Amino acid sequence: MSWTSVARRQGGLVARGQLLAADVPARTVDLWLSVGRLEATRTQGVYRVGGSADTELGAAWFAALSTRSPVTYLSGADWWGMPVPLDGLVHITRFDRRRLDWPAGVRVHRVALDRSDVVQHRGLWVTTRAVTALDCVGWLPPGPALSFADRAVQQGWLTRADIARRLDEAPGRWGNRQLRRIGAVLERGAEAESERRLQRLLRRAALPGWVAQHPVVTPAGRFRVDVAFPHLRLAVEVDGYAYHSGDDRFQRDRTKQNALLAAGWRVLRFTWADIVDRPDYVIAQISSLLAA
Repeated sequence: MSWTSVARRQGGLVARGQLLAADVPARTVDLWLSVGRLEATRTQGVYRVGGSADTELGAAWFAALSTRSPVTYLSGADWWGMPVPLDGLVHITRFDRRRLDWPAGVRVHRVALDRSDVVQHRGLWVTTRAVTALDCVGWLPPGPALSFADRAVQQGWLTRADIARRLDEAPGRWGNRQLRRIGAVLERGAEAESERRLQRLLRRAALPGWVAQHPVVTPAGRFRVDVAFPHLRLAVEVDGYAYHSGDDRFQRDRTKQNALLAAGWRVLRFTWADIVDRPDYVIAQISSLLAA
């Protein structure tokens, strides 16, 4: 690959070692620096192609090239295409615990990281998808962490076995307390946890007339509704953590919803992310139907 292709892939950045490996003589590199074809950066031996704009892609590569470390945590998730709330920093993890001067805008994590935890993805060294997801679940604030974990399990980025393995192999690792709580949610049952959260929202909003686990008899069978307003024939269903992880559960929920609709009930369905991240939206939707 030519050095220009390397620089283009890296957001306009290239390391001196990469230039030399592409058969660009050292004196030519120095000449290009003197005439502006290459521009020096804050890190010795890392250059920007003259006229290149600052981009998020370039920021990730600058951090990786400057520290010779893999991109991890939130930045790793972003690189894998896993949606997380970003904080404007590039997160990297050191294999050792040496304290060096890091570039501005870089968040350095010093935690145990095995070489097998790192792979090359789209040219950049980054923690594996599962390790990245585990780190994000432990790092994010509780609400976003639960929402991200829900999505990660749905998409197969993370499994309960991954969580158990991390807790077993690195029990004292930073972030494991939150990881353990989320693992417990999975173990004790998603539905119970999501329904408890919905009920707390309803109590806090002082909405009257609701009943939890209300039985409804329809021509298609007998079903239990997560939360019902029987006098209005309004059913509120909430998807549990890691919803859609099983085809059987998905089919049962759709069968119940169709039966309720056919029997004249209105049905509102909310996701785990709705309950955790958008409680005002949940209450507003329910209130609008109660007032109709």
